[in-house]
Amino acid sequence: MPYTSDSVNLYRIETTQKAVILTMLGGEELKGRVFIHSSSYRPFELEDVSELFNADTPFFPLELEHGEVILVSKERVAEVAADRGDEGSEQYPRETPTPTALLQVVLVGGEVRLGSIRLEAPPDRARVLDYLNALTSRFLVLHTSNEARLINRSLIDRVRPLD
Repeated sequence: MPYTSDSVNLYRIETTQKAVILTMLGGEELKGRVFIHSSSYRPFELEDVSELFNADTPFFPLELEHGEVILVSKERVAEVAADRGDEGSEQYPRETPTPTALLQVVLVGGEVRLGSIRLEAPPDRARVLDYLNALTSRFLVLHTSNEARLINRSLIDRVRPLD
């Protein structure tokens, strides 16, 4: 079969870009855009930033502000700041309200983050301790008033529930 643009488009994966600010383990900040694909959990919707960072793949491409694309190791990312409007799952109301908890998260270096988490657990087991102990993803999603902050769980020193 001859190489044509139509045959290439058959295998093309549609993506969109989302702006993020990465804080690396060494403290360096990288500003750029990540590439978001269709969600494997929600048909016909795009994945949110947390799905990208919590996926099993160890590296992801980041397009820097000046257009260069680099490959970044997820294990070396301390935090990700993403505009709350960039979260696909935030755009659609849930059938039943998900319990939330307001937290103070203290990181290994002593930095403090304040925000809320969604306790994705049965209502009778919606305790912060149960949620944190059951969490298997690489990043904890902490919601602030204007952004979703993904925090590398290996850098969390302690958590204080505030409500």
